[in-house]
Amino acid sequence: MQEIAENIFVEMGFTGANCGLVLTEAGGIVIDTPMIPAEGKLWAAQVAEMTDKVLFVFNTDHHRAHIMGNQYFDVPILAHEEAWKEMANYKDTFIERTKSHFKKQPEIQKQFNETRIIKPELTFTGRLVMMKGGRELHFVHLGGHTPATSGLYLPDENILFTGDFLVVNEHPALGQCDSKEWIARLKWLREQDYRLLVPGHGPLCEVDAVDPVIHYIRVMRLKVRDQYKQGRTKAESAVVISQMIDCFPYKPGTKSLIEKRIRAGVSQLYDEMKVIYGYKNVKGKSAKSGGRGSRAKSPRTAKAVKVKA
Repeated sequence: MQEIAENIFVEMGFTGANCGLVLTEAGGIVIDTPMIPAEGKLWAAQVAEMTDKVLFVFNTDHHRAHIMGNQYFDVPILAHEEAWKEMANYKDTFIERTKSHFKKQPEIQKQFNETRIIKPELTFTGRLVMMKGGRELHFVHLGGHTPATSGLYLPDENILFTGDFLVVNEHPALGQCDSKEWIARLKWLREQDYRLLVPGHGPLCEVDAVDPVIHYIRVMRLKVRDQYKQGRTKAESAVVISQMIDCFPYKPGTKSLIEKRIRAGVSQLYDEMKVIYGYKNVKGKSAKSGGRGSRAKSPRTAKAVKVKA
């Protein structure tokens, strides 16, 4: 765990999303919980070493990488109202789908046998501002990535925990996004003067880290738009996957997961094109690809920031 400012900590070593801890005189606020149960238990133990009282857990989104470890904190869960709506529908099938991500790791799959989904009982919509133990906390809706995506802004330190609104040096997930809104909001973030950003995935960064993400979303929008306007089906538009796969690095053995992530993004953007351009008669393979074999240029790598405690 790294202290990035006085009593503000980040843990970036877990599988999935970054986690955070903000200490106040009244107790701690936990930001997101790990996906793998053993890591969730470890995160709870790490937090217990730092404070004997946790006030609540803040989930920046409803995705599994942010919520699966909620059960290891016996405190209320805070999240955006849209996250609550999503999580209210999570059943045992959601846990089974999570287990399927670890088909080649049966020792991890077994850990999910006792997993329970703990849903938010505290929600907000636009912005929630509170004072806790002498510290001012701004829980802010960011959107773009999903309708629920939110962050935590600490005005005294000028630090923003972004959730998956911003990821660094990896493929952003577009499967539930509003791509136009996301680009617009990232442009807004680019103009802010935050001292430090804690992304949902990847190293600490500054506001210029949004540039590769904006570039990626724009390129993918253009590629899917071209497929749609040429009359290709959603399935045929999956050719975009091979064109985007090398835009960011990925760990060995995770290519299929990244391809699945991109495929979900292609599907979402294809549906956006339907709304923008209206229904088109798709004639299947009679339409030419126009882009098969071409690859998107890799966006520049975001600059990582080292912070001394």
